[in-house]
Amino acid sequence: MKEKLRKYSFSLRKKKYFNLKEKDFNPLLSEIARHNKNSIVGSYYSINFELDLKILNKLLLTKKFSLSLPFIHKDNELMEFKEWNLSDVLQLNKYGIPQAFLNSKTLIPDIFLVPLLAFDKYGNRLGYGSGYYDKYFNMLNKTKKKFRTIGVGFSFQKKDKLQTLKTDFCLDAVFTEKGFLNIQ
Repeated sequence: MKEKLRKYSFSLRKKKYFNLKEKDFNPLLSEIARHNKNSIVGSYYSINFELDLKILNKLLLTKKFSLSLPFIHKDNELMEFKEWNLSDVLQLNKYGIPQAFLNSKTLIPDIFLVPLLAFDKYGNRLGYGSGYYDKYFNMLNKTKKKFRTIGVGFSFQKKDKLQTLKTDFCLDAVFTEKGFLNIQ
C-alpha cells in the first residue's frame, strides 16, 4: 500500500512541481527565527522535484543560522547532520543525494526541515521508505534534546490519513506554499 502511494505521490509531485519565490519562504523563515536566533537548522538539498530550498538555505545563512544537511554513512546506514555552507563542496551519496563529507563537523539541529512525498493533518509523513529520518528522530528523542520537525512540501501532497507504523515519527508542523499546518 505505501509503495503504491509513494509512486503515485512522486508522479504527482513531478507533474505539479513549481518553484517558490523568496517572499514565499517568509512564514517559514519567521517560524525558524521565532524559536531561537542561534538555532542550528537541519535542512536538505532538494532532489526529485522536492520543494526547492536553495533560496531558503541561502537566506538562513545570510541571517547567521548554522545550517546542516543529512549525511548517510555507507557502513552502518545511519544518518547524522553535517555542517554546510553555500561554498562547501558536496559529494553524492549512494542514493545520488548531495551531502557533505565525512570529516565535516557533525551538528545536532534544533529545527529540522524534512522532505516528504505526502503528509496528513496528524503530522504523519510519507518518505522514500528507508526510514532514515524516523530512526534519527527516535534516537534523538531518547537523548531528551528538544527539537522541532517541520515537513516541507506542496499543498497538493496532503492526504486525508496516512497509514503509519509504530516506528514512524510525527512531524510538529508542515510548511507548504499555502503556509503552515501546526500539528496539535
